[in-house]
Amino acid sequence: MSLEKLSIVVPLYNEQDNIFILAEEIYQTVIGLANPCEVILVNDGSMDNTWPKIEEICKKYSIFSGIDLGGNFGQSIALRSGLEHSTGDIIVFMDGDMQHKPADIPRFLEKLNEGYDMVGGSKKERPENFIQKKLSNIAHWLIYKITSAKMEYFGATFRIYRRFLLENTNILKDTHRFLGAILAKKGIRYTEIPISIRERHSGSSHYKITKLFSVIIDLMFLKFVVTYMNKPFRLFGVFGLIVLLAGIFPLTYILGGALFFDFNVRIDYLAEFLLSIFLILVGIFMISFGIVAEIGIYNYFSGDHISPYSIRKKTRND
Repeated sequence: MSLEKLSIVVPLYNEQDNIFILAEEIYQTVIGLANPCEVILVNDGSMDNTWPKIEEICKKYSIFSGIDLGGNFGQSIALRSGLEHSTGDIIVFMDGDMQHKPADIPRFLEKLNEGYDMVGGSKKERPENFIQKKLSNIAHWLIYKITSAKMEYFGATFRIYRRFLLENTNILKDTHRFLGAILAKKGIRYTEIPISIRERHSGSSHYKITKLFSVIIDLMFLKFVVTYMNKPFRLFGVFGLIVLLAGIFPLTYILGGALFFDFNVRIDYLAEFLLSIFLILVGIFMISFGIVAEIGIYNYFSGDHISPYSIRKKTRND
């Protein structure tokens, strides 16, 4: 019986100081596996020497191949490009900053062979400060409430999948954050194993606190996704949320004053009251319009006629 082929997809953005060490770790891990294996390194518009180093790695190791995207499309699109150029029956997604240990891949594969469709890593240890930990816990709680997926770690990129799961899942902007939860909601067989997240070997994290607002927008649409359909949402969402909040806060103040402090809304706050109502309606309209617009974009990119990314160059050691 032939063993299933393993495809490891690694997105990279400005990781010139990490890529050689990571590639060596991956190679030393996979040569010990019985499964045939390929490793696809995706350069997501790096501004440093990440791509030349990928070319060197591909010359050294025959199992490695490289994709140089024609711009910075984001981690989800980088993962999608690697998936679409892979040939394996089993897909591994992992980060390229060396915080994930390639040595955990055989453990994932062992669990997958027990009959699971998806195996992820739950963070046993992770280098993060108090604020990051609290924000992470809040985000995990929200995702659990939205999806009801019983997972310990929703945001992990480091997972192993059977290919059929991903072939019918449209991976667009930032989908990787909730990919595990979206798939788990479908009732697949999945499990998690504890892993340790390492400190970065070199460079700085590409994640900033400013992305928290984007995560809130994504969570709003995640509810729409898991309740109605598997489609992404972002367009007009940020503007709609800002306008909605700009209407809710003053309206709450005015209504609270009318109930508890004898505010005369009709005489003293009529203009503010009407403006608040108007802002709330505009915010709801923009968010709803954003959902419809994103569904149109999703369907447009779902066809075979166009791709959400472009490729400058590919390399492999034939």
